[in-house]
Amino acid sequence: AGVFYGYKTNGVFATEAEALSANLKIQNNDGSFSNFKAGDMIFVDMPDANGVKDGIIDQNDKQVIGNPNPDLYGSFTNTFTYKNFTLSALFSGVVGNDLYNYPRSILESGTDLNNQSKRVLSRWIGEGQLTTQPKAMTGDPMGNARFSDRWIEDGSYLRLKSLTFAYDIPVKTAILNNLQVYLTANNLLTFTNYLGFDPEFSTSQNPLFAGIDSGVSPQPRTLLVGVKLGL
Repeated sequence: AGVFYGYKTNGVFATEAEALSANLKIQNNDGSFSNFKAGDMIFVDMPDANGVKDGIIDQNDKQVIGNPNPDLYGSFTNTFTYKNFTLSALFSGVVGNDLYNYPRSILESGTDLNNQSKRVLSRWIGEGQLTTQPKAMTGDPMGNARFSDRWIEDGSYLRLKSLTFAYDIPVKTAILNNLQVYLTANNLLTFTNYLGFDPEFSTSQNPLFAGIDSGVSPQPRTLLVGVKLGL
């Protein structure tokens, strides 16, 4: 459920000759055609039932481009003790899921005068330039920023969810049976290739919204100091 359905890309046309050779185009609302040129995204032209490619990038070229459902997810924990010291660690993670990075689709679109991310500095600006970032065009007439695998990323991660260091102070009184001081760090480390703020997020319980990063605030890194009393 909730797999991502859109356009698959194959880079950016580096030269006008490359674009002319591919002869890919879109059909405008008035029925005319506009050809992709140097600096435009290369969208995969899917063959029809007869194995024929029509050279027109449209709804018929959409395909499954990602799956938000992980192949594996879980957590593991371990505790180490030495005399009165205790170190406990909890790791959690997922493997094999895809995420739609919506903030990237806005901040790297290059379609208007809004602020963009620094990745747009690598956009195509001249003949022969090799890049994965298409040229900036107001209004995006060729649909370079359309929903495609440009915005789908590997969401796999391993996170050190919690790390606790504790020390049991030797004490035995009529009031206290034990005394422990501890330091706990949450969300201390995250290992991931995801370019968004946080690969672990949830925006809705609806399965159709799974894996859609709408730019929610990342989980904070927190540090807790405490004292545990045993009476």
